[in-house]
Order: sequence, then structure tokens, then C-alpha cells
Amino acid sequence: MRREHWHLTEGLIFVHFAVFLLSYGNRASLQSLILVPSQVAAQPWSLLTYQFIPRSGMFWFFISMIVLWIMAKPLEESWGSLRFLVFWLVSTFGAAAAALLLGVPMAGDMFFNGSLLFTFATLFPNMEFLLFFILPVKVKWLAIVGGALLVASSFSSYGMAGGLVHLVGMSAGYLFFLATRRMPSRRKLTFELKKRRAVAAVQAEVASAEEGNRQLEPRVRAAVARSAEAGAVAPEDEALLVELDGLRDPSVTVCAPSEFGYMDDQVCRSCAGFAECGARAIRMAADPQVEG
Repeated sequence: MRREHWHLTEGLIFVHFAVFLLSYGNRASLQSLILVPSQVAAQPWSLLTYQFIPRSGMFWFFISMIVLWIMAKPLEESWGSLRFLVFWLVSTFGAAAAALLLGVPMAGDMFFNGSLLFTFATLFPNMEFLLFFILPVKVKWLAIVGGALLVASSFSSYGMAGGLVHLVGMSAGYLFFLATRRMPSRRKLTFELKKRRAVAAVQAEVASAEEGNRQLEPRVRAAVARSAEAGAVAPEDEALLVELDGLRDPSVTVCAPSEFGYMDDQVCRSCAGFAECGARAIRMAADPQVEG
């Protein structure tokens, strides 16, 4: 499937890895990335950067990145990067707003993982994952168990206020998904756009053919009348026959001679074979034994 030139999923994973590596070199350098309600005015970037701070060891960090890749990438490909960006921002700012309201410092992206898990499970409930690379589990059950564990872990690790902040972040992203669920996906929008363009192109082609045939018709009628009267193609119509033969479309299968109805016939009116049938009508008027 063709994707856009920029991909938010890969960008998020890249930033996560960059901050993770930075944290090993100098953990104190991450302090300016943490969302601290009392310092937001001086550090407004922390409203976004707080979620990139790793809050677990290397193993769980890599598991988190794998999950982000597996679940976020299909959503972005289906929705388009813009809609996925809004989904991510709603979840991020939802948690940030709750943190500011409750005065709770924030670091980590557990809340977004929850939004992502619930959204993915709603869209693909029967997709199976290998839990610990061994046990096949449908994502809908994984969302129920994993969601409960995420909520419980949030309250146990961050306290009542911190747990509420994470819960708000999870809910904000998921509610955005539910509110926009009936919006057509990017794939469907692209398909509809291509279909409309194809219809418009066909309509334009039909209109162009009809206009050309409308200009040819009086000349063909006059030439047919002269050929029938003289029993031969009139000298002044030789140039017209050359022109009609030049307009012949080999990809069009023309009708039987008796079915040629000029512009009075709806099929003939916009048919690309009008020139060929017109030339044949002129020749047959001069000699009924000729059919081409």
C-alpha cells in the first residue's frame, strides 16, 4: 500500500529511542522534559516531551516499542498520518490537562499505550498476538487484561491523582477514536477520489466525443446524400473520407451498417466509432455492395 511521505509512527519510535539513549548517558538531562505543572510556563515543550521519558527497564522499553510499531502503524496506514497525529495529540494533551488540573508531575507514555491498545482491539478484535512469543491470544482479550493491568499499575505506581491522569489520557484518545470512528479511512477516501476522477474522465471523454461527432454529422449526411444521388463518392467528399479514416479508432468495435443512426441514436451520439461508421455510410451510399 502506498503511504504518505512522512510517517508519524516511525518518528515517535525514533524520538523514544533517542531519549532512551540519552537517559543512559545523563539521566539528569531529562529533567527539563518532565511535565511539572508549576514549571509549564517556563518549559511549555514539556506538554509533549514528558511522554518520551522511559519509566521502565530496557526489556519493557523494547516491548513497548514493538507494540507501538505493531499497533500504531496499521492505524496510521488506515487513517492517514494527519488523523493519527490528532489521535496522539488528543491523548497526550488530555493527560497533560489532567496533570495540570491535579498538579501532578508526568513522565512516560503508559496512557497512550492504553489508548492505542483499546483502539486497536476495537478495530481488530480477533487478531492474535503471541504472548511472550509463545501463547496465542486474541487482542480483544489482551486489551481487557492489559487495560486492567495498565490502570492498576498507574494507580499503584503514581497514586490516586497520577492514576487518574493516566486514566484521563487513555480515555481521551479512545473517546476521540469512538467519536471519529464513522469517518471514512484514508484508503476509502482515496478510493472514492479515484472513482470520482475516473467518472469525471469518462464523462469528459464522452462529452468530447459527442462534440466531435456533432460537428461531423452534417458533413457526413451531406456526403451520403451526394453519394446516393450520384452513385459514387463525390470528389469534394474525398477529403472528408480521408479525415474520417484518420479518426478511426481500432479499439472500438462498430455496429452493423443498419444500426448507424447519426446523432439521433443515443449510442451513436457519443460513440468513438462514429467516424468509421460515417465513412462506411458514405461508401455504401455510393455502392451498396461495399461495407467498409
